[in-house]
Amino acid sequence: MNNKEHIKSVILALLVLMSVVLTYMVWDFSPDITDVDNTDSKKNDTKPLTKPMTANMDTTIAPFQIINSKDDHPKGTVATVSNVTKLIKPLKNKGAKSVEHVHRDHNLMIPELGQDITILDFTYDLPLSTYLDQVLNSNAKVPNHFNFNRLVIDRNADDRIVLYAISKDRHDYVKVTTTAKFANFKEALATVKSEMKPYTDIITNKDSIDRATHLFAPSKPEKLKTYRMVFNTMSVEKMNAILFDDSTIVRSSKSGVTTYNNNTGVANYNDKDEKYHYKNLSEDEKSSSNMEETIPGTFDFINNHGGFLNEDYRLFSTDNSSGELTYQRFLNGYPTFNNENSNEIQVTWGEKGVFDYRRSLLRTDVVLNSEDEKSLPKLESVRSKLANNSDIDFEKITNIVVGYEMQDNPDHNHMEVQINSELIPRWYVEYDGKWYMYSDGGLE
Repeated sequence: MNNKEHIKSVILALLVLMSVVLTYMVWDFSPDITDVDNTDSKKNDTKPLTKPMTANMDTTIAPFQIINSKDDHPKGTVATVSNVTKLIKPLKNKGAKSVEHVHRDHNLMIPELGQDITILDFTYDLPLSTYLDQVLNSNAKVPNHFNFNRLVIDRNADDRIVLYAISKDRHDYVKVTTTAKFANFKEALATVKSEMKPYTDIITNKDSIDRATHLFAPSKPEKLKTYRMVFNTMSVEKMNAILFDDSTIVRSSKSGVTTYNNNTGVANYNDKDEKYHYKNLSEDEKSSSNMEETIPGTFDFINNHGGFLNEDYRLFSTDNSSGELTYQRFLNGYPTFNNENSNEIQVTWGEKGVFDYRRSLLRTDVVLNSEDEKSLPKLESVRSKLANNSDIDFEKITNIVVGYEMQDNPDHNHMEVQINSELIPRWYVEYDGKWYMYSDGGLE
């Protein structure tokens, strides 16, 4: 009998012990959610896309072409990184002797301009204070919120550099007389002149009739090679680690589009076109259109996580109403254009940080030089056909440039085909604020 009671006591003790162990295991259970829709986004991989801080402000906030007009005979070249670096160096870290703001109700004229001037043309509106401060490191006090898209470089009687920043509407300019010696700039310009070809000045409307406001483009573009750009795809998880805080990210996937979100942000990634779109939910009150803050802020944001990918990305457009900036790929100094925006980084600044961030996750693996060359029509032929096209208001043309069309490989969605684009030289026209490819007298 005693043995039976002893056995019962042992069994009861074992049952109690098992109950305690099972209860503890239930309380302490943590499921493996690696393969389910919810995943912990602890920032265990916060490495940048590439080495950070590799881009320079003076070659990212840069012109697209350089013109030298001597005795009204313009020559020019594309603004390669090397050329921009050479010409900007003599302007850096200099003071200002005087600043003058001039407004013209009618067409803008600058009668004091010399006969040998250099022009830097930009594709976007840029605050003069930002360019002087962030690019040239100059302490010049210029009018607040004055924007320009053309910088004319001249000299005065004291052999000092004089800058004329001309507004996009061609009715205002700010004249900055600097302490920089013109002799140093002349020496730098001589190293660039060897690359310059004949350019033609074009008048499209009443605001471009003076030699300081003409449009300039290469008269007869030389035969340009075509290229093939081969890409690899960057990790979407790395992008998430850079942009999201270390909280749980809920993932859902539908029709090739995956959504990631937490309390501070949401991102969509389309694995068919490799597009990534992030919104910062803590910055959704109002985007900033203050370009004095937005341009340095977006540049630093992208540069800090290696977002320029060690490639030639440049600021290409600024929207003063929405605050959106577009950085665009350049190739050998020429802008590239792509119908799917695979060559762009679009970013909008909020009050304290990025509000909206869109980009392709394609990174250039290699650029292959083709043996094929393409001849473009002469500028005069392009100008004449556009002027005689009844569907085009010639006065709305504000730029004519040579660029590269990025033609996507139609089979790039197939896993066995390496993602690539063919780059073909074309004429491009800025018309009514938008860019179009020129084709046989029309725009498309």
